[in-house]
Amino acid sequence: MRRAKNSKKILGLSLWLVLIVFIVSIPLVPMSIDKGVSVPFLDTRGSSSALVFFGFRGCSDICPTTLIKLRELTNLQKNTAERTQVFFVDIDAHSDAEQASSYASQFHLSFVGLHFDPLQLSKISYQFGLNIKVNNEQIYHSGKTYLLRRVDDDWRLLKSYSAKVLSIADLQHELMSGSEVGGA
Repeated sequence: MRRAKNSKKILGLSLWLVLIVFIVSIPLVPMSIDKGVSVPFLDTRGSSSALVFFGFRGCSDICPTTLIKLRELTNLQKNTAERTQVFFVDIDAHSDAEQASSYASQFHLSFVGLHFDPLQLSKISYQFGLNIKVNNEQIYHSGKTYLLRRVDDDWRLLKSYSAKVLSIADLQHELMSGSEVGGA
């Protein structure tokens, strides 16, 4: 009787441990999405892939670190005609288009810095599933980088990478594979 009770406790604790490990590891895995997006800044000419990062100039850790990684990836792409488009979307309401552009170009001259009015940003945020919070002028965001691929004239959001797992090697592999929509 006592042995059966102890076995149940051990099983219960084991299941809780597995659940906790699973929940903690979710942000560490790139998420495959595969959904269409229609945003004003994605071009139907040029490269068939794009990376979009939402951040702000005053961010001291996630934003500069991510943009440095994206610069390293861009520098590895020798064919400038096929170079992946990189967009930095400034989510700071107190910023403007010129500041966003200037900030993005500090990391790479080909990076496009964008700033939208609150209504446009809200529409774009909805399409990307962003979770941006502002509390006493402090901006909280997830720091995700989104991989998009153009299929014909439509853009598909394929994956999102958290700042913790954004890997140049993984991105380079994903971009080089040119995997079909749905196979990413």
